[in-house]
Amino acid sequence: MRLLSELLRTRGSGMTIEELSTALSVTRTAVQQHLTALERDGLVAFLSLRSTGGRPSRSYTITNAGLELFPRGYARLAESLLRHSRELFGEEGQTALLHNMAEELAGEARERLEGKTSSERVDEVVLILNELGYDANRSQTGGIEASNCVFHQVAMSDRAACRFDRLLLSTLLAADIAHTGCIVDGRDCCQFELPDAHA
Repeated sequence: MRLLSELLRTRGSGMTIEELSTALSVTRTAVQQHLTALERDGLVAFLSLRSTGGRPSRSYTITNAGLELFPRGYARLAESLLRHSRELFGEEGQTALLHNMAEELAGEARERLEGKTSSERVDEVVLILNELGYDANRSQTGGIEASNCVFHQVAMSDRAACRFDRLLLSTLLAADIAHTGCIVDGRDCCQFELPDAHA
């Protein structure tokens, strides 16, 4: 994290191994080992070759994935946006906004769902949810369970985040999905049932 912090402050110009070694008071070998691991994990990347008077030195920068390891205020922003959207547009207007957001996200996955049977479509939606971080799977009843609430902090103060999940699944599956269990209510997972799940 100390190395990433240095790259955070110099992400426009990057830093060489020598510069990092001096800034961190560790050996070049130690810096090289850390950079190799961080680059493998997609947290840092080669930026450019920098002239040093001798052999050009490689400079490194932090990636977007690396930036996400530092504190972010997404939840606070989302909570504020949800609250103000409801105050400005009312419950109906906020629902329309959430629906548009769900439509936009579902639109990105539309090609992946075309031509699939209902069961194949549910399986593909589980994959899509997992790519978004939901840790989802098919439930014993044929619905979908998500063990990770990706909006947990927001959902604790505003259940509009839960409505978004239901709207997203309803849009992806082209069906009226019921949200029957929620992590926010102390459940182990969020549960979503399909209309014909018990058929």
